[in-house]
Amino acid sequence: HSVPEEQIDVVYDLRWVDESGALHHEQHIFDTLFALIEGAQRYILVDMFLFNSYGGRDSEVHRQLSTELTELLVAKKKASPGIAIDFITDPINTVYGGSVSKEIEQLEEAGVNVIVTRLDDLHDSNFLYSVFWRTFLQWFGNSEEGGWLMHPFSPQAEKITLRSYLRLLNFKANHRKIAIVDSGDEMATMVSSANPHGGSSLHSNIALVVRGPIWISVYEAETAVAKMSGGRLSDFSVPPVRPSRPGSAGVRILTENQIKDVLLERIESASSGDAIRIAQFYLADRDILDGLAAASGEGVDIKLLLDPNKDAFGYEKIGIPNRQAGHELVRRSNQRIELRWYDTHGEQFHTKLFMHESGGTMNVILGSANLTRRNLDNFNLELDVELTIDAASDTARAFIDYFERIWTNKGGRYTLSKESFEDDSQLKRVLYRIQEWFGLSTF
Repeated sequence: HSVPEEQIDVVYDLRWVDESGALHHEQHIFDTLFALIEGAQRYILVDMFLFNSYGGRDSEVHRQLSTELTELLVAKKKASPGIAIDFITDPINTVYGGSVSKEIEQLEEAGVNVIVTRLDDLHDSNFLYSVFWRTFLQWFGNSEEGGWLMHPFSPQAEKITLRSYLRLLNFKANHRKIAIVDSGDEMATMVSSANPHGGSSLHSNIALVVRGPIWISVYEAETAVAKMSGGRLSDFSVPPVRPSRPGSAGVRILTENQIKDVLLERIESASSGDAIRIAQFYLADRDILDGLAAASGEGVDIKLLLDPNKDAFGYEKIGIPNRQAGHELVRRSNQRIELRWYDTHGEQFHTKLFMHESGGTMNVILGSANLTRRNLDNFNLELDVELTIDAASDTARAFIDYFERIWTNKGGRYTLSKESFEDDSQLKRVLYRIQEWFGLSTF
């Protein structure tokens, strides 16, 4: 799709520290989405992975985003009974059928078409376990009546069944984070890395809002998810199509392993004088790592901005996979690849962003997909958007300014040097490789 640049908006959430040590956060993603929903007249489609009010263990909840979104959709349906609203989400929010989701119940009671994704048809990422589960365990179903095991997302929530944990260990997900909303005479599409989830409300994320026909590609991708899950999207009247104008930006939707194919194409096409910028929550895929190492050897200027993988909803992590993958790339490139770590304080740097600048053109890829085997090799349901723009355009400048602000600590402390999380543990390196290959992890 060709889109005029003025129909594209870059929005993001950031958390940083000022000179006095005080924490600050600026949030735009869900404020933007909520404003779009408030202006909707005919149709709303939302597909979000994490959609619950659980905060984890002692995790700071800045905003109950799932509650805000639920109340907004319920109010919209009440005020405009004729509006069609489709809401797709992942079964993680019901702990795979072992817990009642109050948010989903409220949406259904209001007349929203809720579709909880069926994951069984997805390829098995944790294949050693999933063979056993499919053969012996899947037949036992699940129950919302409660169980005897601690809830995995909140120690304060009602206990759940062993069957919930057994299904969770398949490590499958509808990991998409998208919305389609009409505004009367046009459709707006948001592709994001952010979840409407209380425990995630302080995470740093990025999103793209595009007005125009790109929504059709997203709608088709979501129709497939609904069909796979035994549901269907609502019928709605499409707003009158505005006459198309020549656009300077190329926009296309990428799903599942299409994302990896295009990423590798961009990396492998890079040559001396080009620049690659990556801001990522997880970096572990071996093909991506090999491609980046090779590109660096060809003289490509590469900067990596990574989450240190030390925090997850009140639980402390051990740095896998980013510390091992990041330092491996620095080592393999003889220090040519530059690396900085986001300075997190209990939250996560949850952004998924890739930028390649070459010969006056910039390609940007962002959305739900981390750079891992599970996200890129056709296991999870993922959706990204690729943007092709003039490197001197205002939109390109917005992305460059975003990255440079964080990289250079402009106006605050966002990032730390690569030495801040140096980890030479051979054991962790082996563990990360085993987990990535066999799917024995959550990344």
